[in-house]
Parts: sequence; C-alpha cells; structure tokens
Amino acid sequence: MTPPTSSNVLGVDDKITVTINGLRYEVPITFSEISLNQYIREYLQLTGTKVTCREGGCGVCTVHVAHPDPLNPQQMIQKSINSCLCPILTCDKWEITTVEGVGNQNHPHPIQSALVDHYGTQCGYCTPGWVMNMYSILQNNPGGSLTQQDVENACDGNICRCTGYRPILDAFKTFASDHPNKCAIADIEDAVNKGLCKKTGKVCSGSCHGNSTPYIKALSSAAESLAPPWYRPTTLPELYQLIKTLGKQNVYYVVGHTGKGVYNDAPYDAYVDMKGIAELYGTTATADLLTVGANTTLTDLITAFKKQSTTPGFQHLASLAALISRTAHHSIRNSGSWGGNLAMKNRHKEFPSDSFVAFTVGGAKIILGSTSGVKSYTMQEFLTADLTGLIILKAEFPTFDADFVFRTFKIMPRSGNAHAYVNAGFRAKIDKKSHAGMVVITEAPVLTFGNINSHFVQADKTAAYLQGKNIADPAVLQQALNTLNTEIIPSEDDPSEASSSYKKSLSCSLFYKFALELVGDLADVRYRSAVGSLVRPLSSGKQSYPTKPENWPLTKPMPKLESTVQCTGEAKYSSDIQQEGMLHAAFTLTTMGNAAIYEIDIKPAMAFPGVTRVLIHSDIPGVNNVYRLDNDAEEVLASKRSLYAGQPIAIVIAISQDIAEKAAKLVKVSYFDVKTPILTCKDAIKSQSFYSAVPGVTVGDAAAAIASAANKIEGEIELGSQNHFHMETEGAVAYPTEDGLNLEDGSQWLDQTQASVAQVLGIGMNKINVTVKRSGGAFGGKGIHNYVICAAALSAYLVRRPVKMHLSLWDNLRIKGRRLAYYVKYRAGTDAAGKLVGIILDIYANMGCSNNDVLILLFAAGIWDNVYRSQNWKINVTACRTNCPASTFVRAPGSTEAVFFMENVMEHLAKTLQKPSLEIKRLNYYKNGDKMMSGAVAKDFTLENITDQLLTSSEYTARVKSIADFNQANRWRKRGLDVVPIRFPCSWLGGNFNCLIAIFHGDGTIAVTHGGVEMGQGINTKVAQVVAFELGVDMKYIIIQPTQAITNANARGTNGSVGSELVCLAAIDCCRQLKNRIDVVRQKSPKKSWEGIIAECFTTGVDLSARSWVNPFTPDPVVYTTYGAMCTEVELDVLTGESQITRLDILYDCGESMSPFVDIGQVEGAIVMGLGYFTTENQIYDAKTGENLSYGTWKYKPPMAKDIPIDFRIALLQNAPNPTGVLRSKFVAEPPLCMTSSVVFALRDAIAANLAESKKDTWFPIVTPMTVERNQQYCQLDISQLRALVFRPVHVKQPAKLRVPRYLQPGLRPGRPVCGHNGQTYGNPCQAGCVGATIAHIGACVSIMPVPPQPNHNCICPMVWFPVCGADGKVYGNSCQAKCAGVESFTTGSC
Repeated sequence: MTPPTSSNVLGVDDKITVTINGLRYEVPITFSEISLNQYIREYLQLTGTKVTCREGGCGVCTVHVAHPDPLNPQQMIQKSINSCLCPILTCDKWEITTVEGVGNQNHPHPIQSALVDHYGTQCGYCTPGWVMNMYSILQNNPGGSLTQQDVENACDGNICRCTGYRPILDAFKTFASDHPNKCAIADIEDAVNKGLCKKTGKVCSGSCHGNSTPYIKALSSAAESLAPPWYRPTTLPELYQLIKTLGKQNVYYVVGHTGKGVYNDAPYDAYVDMKGIAELYGTTATADLLTVGANTTLTDLITAFKKQSTTPGFQHLASLAALISRTAHHSIRNSGSWGGNLAMKNRHKEFPSDSFVAFTVGGAKIILGSTSGVKSYTMQEFLTADLTGLIILKAEFPTFDADFVFRTFKIMPRSGNAHAYVNAGFRAKIDKKSHAGMVVITEAPVLTFGNINSHFVQADKTAAYLQGKNIADPAVLQQALNTLNTEIIPSEDDPSEASSSYKKSLSCSLFYKFALELVGDLADVRYRSAVGSLVRPLSSGKQSYPTKPENWPLTKPMPKLESTVQCTGEAKYSSDIQQEGMLHAAFTLTTMGNAAIYEIDIKPAMAFPGVTRVLIHSDIPGVNNVYRLDNDAEEVLASKRSLYAGQPIAIVIAISQDIAEKAAKLVKVSYFDVKTPILTCKDAIKSQSFYSAVPGVTVGDAAAAIASAANKIEGEIELGSQNHFHMETEGAVAYPTEDGLNLEDGSQWLDQTQASVAQVLGIGMNKINVTVKRSGGAFGGKGIHNYVICAAALSAYLVRRPVKMHLSLWDNLRIKGRRLAYYVKYRAGTDAAGKLVGIILDIYANMGCSNNDVLILLFAAGIWDNVYRSQNWKINVTACRTNCPASTFVRAPGSTEAVFFMENVMEHLAKTLQKPSLEIKRLNYYKNGDKMMSGAVAKDFTLENITDQLLTSSEYTARVKSIADFNQANRWRKRGLDVVPIRFPCSWLGGNFNCLIAIFHGDGTIAVTHGGVEMGQGINTKVAQVVAFELGVDMKYIIIQPTQAITNANARGTNGSVGSELVCLAAIDCCRQLKNRIDVVRQKSPKKSWEGIIAECFTTGVDLSARSWVNPFTPDPVVYTTYGAMCTEVELDVLTGESQITRLDILYDCGESMSPFVDIGQVEGAIVMGLGYFTTENQIYDAKTGENLSYGTWKYKPPMAKDIPIDFRIALLQNAPNPTGVLRSKFVAEPPLCMTSSVVFALRDAIAANLAESKKDTWFPIVTPMTVERNQQYCQLDISQLRALVFRPVHVKQPAKLRVPRYLQPGLRPGRPVCGHNGQTYGNPCQAGCVGATIAHIGACVSIMPVPPQPNHNCICPMVWFPVCGADGKVYGNSCQAKCAGVESFTTGSC
C-alpha cells in the first residue's frame, strides 16, 4: 500500500518499501522529514506506540525491527530502536513490529500477560515501549540463553514514572533461563518456526491484528513542499559525487540518526542515507590490527570489541567496550554508529562522546576518505579536522602487550542513560617485576578526559611527568595529582553542566583510582576498594500485605482493570486521538524571564506553508486567564510582560503538529525593560519579592524556650523543585459543536477545566462538555493551570474546526509549574536528655509567578511537626514571588517538604547530642493524649509499634553494626543508614464526588461512571471491586465508563490521595440504593440468577440506575491518620559521589487494603518518585534569562530501573482495620513519598563517615537533590588526602623491642642521600623512612632513568626511631615521619 501523494507515479528511486506488522507499505521520498514514530502514529494511526521526549531518552516509542544485514542481505538483523529518532525513509526493506503486532486483549503475548500478572502497568502510557523492549530482547536471545541480569541490563532505556520499576523487572525476569519460575516463552518461539501462532501456540488463523482495514493518511502538499531531498547512494564513488554536488549545503548524513536527540542542527538542505554503502560496514582483524567500518553500530562495535578482546594483544578492548556500553541505552546503541558519534563530536566539540574517549585511549586511527583518496588521523588530529568533503570510512585499533593497563570511567547524574559529568580513559605501560615494591610507568601514559572543555583531550603534562616514575611512590603520586589538578581547566560557560570544582576534583579522583589499580597489592586493602566503580548486583523485591478471602473481590490482590489493554497498546489516551481534517496547535514561548513585551510579529509564522492562523492575547474573546477569577491571573497568552521564560505568548494553528511547532519558532518577540530574573528564594529575599503574608503557627514561646535550652542548634536547608514528568505530556482535543465545545483531555479536574475554558471563551459552562477516559500520568500536573486545553479550545472555537494540542516534552517542562522549592532557616533546642523544648522554622517557599496554589503551604501546616512533641513552636511562612512558572501541586505537595524540614532538625539535634538519630526521634514521638502542634489531641498513635516492627523486619541493629564494620574496612566507600517516620492526616473536606451506576436489563451487566479520573492509581479497579462486593456479583459484569462533566458535574479534582476512597464511598451509596430496590424482587425469586433477577426488575419497573453525590463534612477535619516508617541504606563512592541504595524497607499503615496490588504499586511508585526528587531530579535555570535549562531527558533525570533500591521491601501493616475509613481502608498514594527523605539522611550518614576520617565530621547544611556532584563535594575531598594513603602502613613494633635502623645510627648523617631497595634515591634517611623504604646503600642510586629532585630533602629526623600516633589514627615511626606525611598533630606511642 502507498500513502496518498501528490505525485502521480512513483519510480523505484522515489519510494522505499517497509513492512509493518505484516503489511507492506510504499513510502514516497517526500516523507524525508517524517520519523518512523510519526508515520506509525499519524499516518497509519497505530497509536499503541507512544511519543514523549523525541530524544530517544524515555523509551515509550520503542519498536522492534528486522532488516537485512548490509554485508549479507540474506540474513536479518533484529533489534529494538527508538522510533522517534528513526526517519521512515531509512527503513527500506525493514520489517517493523509495533505493540499492535505482538498481541491484543483477546490473544495477549506472554510478555503482555506477565506484565499484567505482576502489576507492571499503572498509567500505562509507557507500557507498550516496555513490551517492545522485552519482545526485542527475546528475539535476540533464542535458545534460553537469557539471564535475569541480562534482562535487568537491557531495561536501561525506558522510563516509568508510576510503578517504581520493580514489578516490570520481576515480570520480565520470568523469561530468563535462571529464574525459578521461568515462563515457557521458548516453547512459543519454537512454535513460530513450525507455522504456529506466537501467541496461542495453535495454527495461525490470521486474526492477530484484528479485522480492521489499514488506514493511510496523505502527506500534505505543505509538508511535501518543505521536504528536503533524500539521497540513497550505494557506493563510495556515488557518495563522493553527492558530497561534491551538495557543496556547502547543510546536509545530514544518515546512518542511525540518533544524534538528532542531542543536537538538532536543522533545517537541513538535504539528507544522504549512507545505510546502503556496504564498504562502510564490517570488521576485520589481523594479528596486530582490528579494523571497524564507520557504519558499525555501537552495539556491534561493543560485540566486536568483546569478541576480539579474547585474542592476545587485544585484551584492552574489553575496557573500551565497557565505556561504550554506558553510552545512552541499548536501543540507541542499536541504531547509532560510532562514525556518526565521532562526526557529532567533531562538529560539537563540547559533546562528551564516550566513543571518542574510548578510541583515544585505545590508540585508534580514523581513516577519512574523499575523491582525493584516504588519509589516517590520530584522534586529536580528527577532532580539529575540517570534515567538509570528507567521509569517515573506518577506524583501526592496534594491539598492546600485556604490560599495558587500561581503565575507563563514566560518571553520570544517575545509573545510566545520561551524558557524563566526566568520562575518562587511562592507559599505562608498567613494570612491576624489575624492582620489588615498585610500579614504574615505563613510557608516557595516556590520560584522556571528556567533558572538561571543548578542546581538552589528554593530560599531556601529567603524562610527561609520570614517564619513568614509580607510581608506588607517594611523592610521585602527589606530584602527579598536583600537576593534573593544574592541568584540568573545565569550562564554565554552560550553567547546565556540573561545576568546574567538581569536574576538577572528579578528574583527580578518577586518576587516583587508576593509580590504585596500578599499585595493586602494594596498596593497603582499606584503600583498594576504591578501584573501579560501584557494582550493582541483581535487584530483588519483597511485598507483604493483608487480604481477606472471605471478602473477595474486596481486598483481593488483582491486576488493574485496564492492565491488558494498556499492555497491548489498545488503551487510548487524548494524545492518541487522530482525525482526518483535524488542525494542530503549538505555543510560541517567551525567552526572557522578566521583561516587558514590546512587539509580537506573527508574519513570518503566517507565511510558513501549512499555517492557518496565529493567535495572540488580543484574539481571546473572554478573559485572558486560565485560573479562577478570584485568584492571581495566569494569562493564556502573555500580553504586557513576560513573567517567566517559557510563558506562552502565541498559538500557531497548522495542518500538522510538526508544521505548527516549526512555525511557532518563527514568531518574533521583542522586549524592553529587561530585568534580571528572580529565580530562587534567596533571590527573592534579596529583592524583597514576596506575596501577601501566609498564616504561620505560634504555640508557646519558642524563642525563650530555645534560649534556655540545654542543647541548641541552628541551621538552614535548601530544597530544589521537581517536575511532574508524567509520561504523557499535556494534550487536549477540542471539537466545535453547534452550541459550544466538546473537549477530550487527560485532566485530573474536569470542573476546573470546564470553568477555565468557559472563562477564556466567554461562554457558559453548560456549553462545554469535558470527557476524560484516562490520563497517562498526572501527579498534580493536569487540570489546574489549564494552558493546553484553553489553547486548544480557543483555537477550535475561533477556526471552527477540531484542533488538537499535544505539547512536546520540551514545551511541557518549560511552561508548567512544578513542586515548590524552599529555603528554610531553623533553630531548635532540647533539654539535657534530648527532649524538644522549642522549634523555630522560617520557611521561604518559591511560588513562582503566581500565588494561586498557596493552599499547599496551608495544608502543610498540619504536618510541620511530623511525629514530634514540643510545647513551643514558631513557624513563619513566606511566599516568594519569582520569575518561574507558577509552582503547583506535585505528588505529596507540602507534606513531603514538611517532613523533611522536621527530620533535618532531628538529625541535627542528634548530631549535636552525639546520639543515634533514631534514639532522639523515638524519645520525642507523640503519645496518645499528647496535644499536637495543631491543637488536636493525638489518638490511635501507632507509630511506636510500627517502628518496632520495622526495626525487626529490617534487621536494623545488625545492619548498624555491619555498616560500622564496612566503613572501618573501607576508606573510599562508605555506607549510611537512616529511618524516617511519618504521621499523615486524612481530610475529606471539599471532597465532593459523583457516582452513577446503571444495570442493563438485557444481560445484567453494569456500567459505572464516577467523578474521579483514572491516571494509574487504580481508582477504577477499586470502584469495580467495591461495586462487585456490595452487589454480590462477579467482576466480569462491571465496566467503568469515561468520566464526563455532564454526568459528574461539580466534582472535585482527583488529587490529595482521597479520590479513590471518596468515589468508592459514592459507589457504595449507589449500590445500597440499587440493592434496596433489587432485594424486593430477589426475595420473591431467591433462586434466580443475577441476569434473571435484573430482567424481572426491569419488567416490574424497578429503576436500575442510581446516582450518588458525596461531600462529607466530618466534625473533626481529620477523618483518620495514617503512619509509616522507612529504613534506607546507601553505599557511597566518596571519590566520585556516585551512590546506590543497597536496601530500602517500608512498613505502611494502609488499614485494610481494598486492593493490595494497587496499594503496593502506589507505595513503590511514590517511593521511586521521591528518590528522584531527593537525588537525581535537578532543576537548572539560566541566571541571565531565566530559561529552564533542564527541559528534556538529557538534562532532567528521573530515576531509571537501576536507580531503585537493590533490595526493595514493601510491607503493608497487618491486622490494622481503620474504623473511620471506607471499608476499613486508608489512603496510600502520597504518604509513602514523604518518607523518602530517608535517602538524604542515609547519604549524609555515609558522608559523615568519610568526614570523620579527616576529623571534619561536623554538621553541614545541604541542598537537595543530593546529586552525584553534591555528594562528592560534601565529602570535602582534597588531593592532599590522596597522597601517602594508598600504601600499606609501616608496621611498627612496640618501642621496647625496637632497634635503631642502620641508616639512623650516628655514622649516617641525616643530610646525605641514600638509595632505597626500591631503586629510588631519597634526599636523606628520614625521607626514605617516611615512606617505609629500606636503605640499600649510602649515596644516590645508579639508574638509566633520570631521577628528579625529591620533595622533603631538608627533612631532618631526630636520631631516634620511636613511634607516634597521628591525629589521623595511623602509627608513624617517629614525629618527622608523621610530619612528612602531612600530620601535624600526634601523641607519643602506638595508636
């Protein structure tokens, strides 16, 4: 089939042929700007494949492809790829499988079934990408060779914001050969080869893809007119001729096209597809050379390196492969070529290319070709070469003998799928045999560093110094570190990059690690654990929950109702809506964060082909405000002033999303009165930029109590913000009707959405109907600040055609507000025993450009105290006005930060009191009957019991001892442990929700619609379980219909964790109404089936529909309180700042869980989102413009599958029914996130263990997130700490038994040089003694290598050899030896 095109005839060179899910398509070359993802979703309307980042950074777009091997066309290569980066025209002769081609809800693939069974899907938007990733893994691992570790390693490119990853990994591991309950997938794959269906194992019926007629949308004439030419040379001469013909045009030479995810140098004048040039592929090896073609993918390069590394002389290739294996993720490596990667490095010299570092340390030569011939380049020559007219042909890798040691490093913001802070490769030829106790670097080593600055490649000065040196000599190591520290000069021109100080320190640390590796057994074992990087073992998890079979389906652990359709890609989201004739809208955003708007020039955008209209603020018929009128105005389109960079200022309406987005960039905005943006709370304090006062809390006289306290502290805290990062970015579709609009979107709050649109359009709410089937994640980010749906509605209303707006991730992260950032000053005091006497918190909250969501701060007032009793409180809250998007609700808003503030105070107090933090915390727990900060009396306070249970189940006491032992045994690796408890009150105030239930007389089936929104939290599943339980029917009868404004008018937003239980409360009321009616008939015919009873009800006129409206007002605003405690253990690499969570245990009071799988999933998802907030998700702004610099997946880093706890244990409290909750349950979605600050304090504990090594273990203020960079910087590393610590300390006997060494006897003057047995000359005997060297003879050593002057030549030892104990806890032979080692403070005698 061929998509409609304006061309009448398509020749062979005018099209490509691709097979998708078994159907063959011919695609014209006019589709040169269309990605495979766009083709699948927009032109074939196969919307199971999703789109989010368009950078290859999230994995939702993953598909499986099979294509002919360029060197052997009869053989097919199978792999997963990111369809968002792959041009459709590169897919010639490919066979592509999307999630629709794998299975459907009637015949799901075993992978899809496994995800369902393991509760591996919540919102479901990312799920098809996960399915296709695993599907491709299985296709490439036939014969049962796959291991659980293979599975976990391959899950490195997909993000899930909902599940916490553990259930996905558990589901996929069942396909591994070493899993105890291995899925029989191999049998199904074998059946395929026999002509049987890969889903059912039976003879194929041809119905797997359904009976629908394939749809192909036409490419618009506007898109055709914009399409650059697409060339497909098949030989090098053809390619050279094309290069000559195209001259200096901006040409994209396509192999993997993955570079577009990093740099978009568009617009391009032409594309040249080099995939068909066989000469650019292949690997050949001789005895002393490995040659690899430039089109070789990174995956194939890694394979070639690993295979060749088993051959003598090529062992080093394993180290190169290890570095390249950490480039992006495996789907990117499957597509991207090393040639393209290096070409990008040449063009963008600041790019931290792993391949460039690996090739450099491997001594590779790059062969470039042109019409003039071929030429070989070193890596440094290549970096500066002008590639105009040149093509990368191949790379050559030489051999190295066994005396060479290689090591590569890549330090990233998270475990994987990230650019490096610094990447490095080291190569050194060493001699360990000639002289005992020496490790001589016999030739200049190669010390390669990436991401230092755009021109830095190697530390040549340091390398030159090390040539001929004994790296086992501390003086040599110290001088090398000093030289390197001077030589590394990181650039400071990119504020989104790590600090210069960190990159410099990190570079020295990586070299030090390499030096330790070279020294080997000569180093003290306590320091040798620093060699290499943290090794993450296979992760695992345990889940414990109560259930009552007698109440099933209530309390039954079961998958979500929508699980199967989410796994098969059949679940539809608002972003999936495609319709012939639909227009698309995109925002133009401001670029200055605090500036007046002078002019908006829309003419260039209007002239762009395919644009139908451009809207600005003056086109709005109603009120230019997306928020309620009684609050701060938040303009749909900025009119007079840009309040933040990224504020919408125009809407471009066009025939496609691609055209709308391109044209939106052409709108020109002029500014005046440009001021420095206020971006942080500290900026606001300096500028006195505040909103009106926020009520605080005053109880007693905190200042007086602290002044007279036995122990007192003061300090400050800074917390960063967090993006919602819902996998489905915001989108909406608006359809004009004869009297208003119909809207479809993923809003959490239909009533607010409806009101916002009505306000903007100036029409009644009754003319607007909003429908929400589901949302692909929300976390508070959809339904309040309604820019997107208002823009779509405005566009449709004015042009009178359906309009869809689906934000790019880039725009979504720029436009929308996020979690509040905070700056807090605190003071606190305790009595002599450690009991709190008073707390003062001065809290500054970054509200952004609007104060509309100040309710966050008011809600937090009920939890500032967390679980701690004090008679005196003073909490001052200041809302800061800044030039950021309006801060808003993000999962557990206010409460997460409140718990963190108070836990920080308790940790600080414990540090001052020199007592375990948990001891001080438990000493101050509320007890039943205590008056809390709010004035309420504590009741049903079960936290003591929960803490006891957690400490037992987590093996807390034993682990504290184990951690202490570990820290004592390891200098550069430290572990930490912390416990955080919570008290979380539940309020139903304002919780108005609807429910409507209809029973159909024909078959007894039941349809339910309610006021909540399914966004992954399982609200529909809980409602169905409750309805089945209340009506006494099987779940199969029940379906949940979409939520609509007309059937669920005036409902509250689905937020605050209470939506599920309140909707269930409404459903219970409906069911009881229905039961009262039905029971009259049932009593007359008790033996009739459900269907029979319903039929009889109908014939007798019984109303089989019921509606309920709940708006509970309780005497006490707190309906109940839930409790929990979390114990987190971390391991930290002090030298780099990298860390991993070795174990996390949580015990959470969920009451009597209505749906345990749902609630366990909510706990896990909340935890991992919280871990991201506190460790990896760093928000960065440009201080000059206010622009958000972390607006995509390459700078903003939510956790991934290898960032979760290695040992992940979730337990719901047993035997804890809640008498005041709905069906004895408690809510769950948000409270677990509040405990994740335990990771911060566990990291602090590990950092403190390091600081204790250098006597710096005092309290220090922190800024969250605790990124890799911050962790290392808090460790206060100095290269002087790396000097003489790597070697085995000199073992000194007791003084009474000591003999005076010969070289310290009176006949030997301290000033004479001596030669050590290690072949090194020392300035005097003392200097030799300082490093534990024994004297071979008086006078300098005779050596063919030049001996540089040694430091400390003037060190004069006393003529005694008597041990002293240094302040660092080490024994030195005498006081001079201690001083030579930099230890100024010591005591006489052994330690």
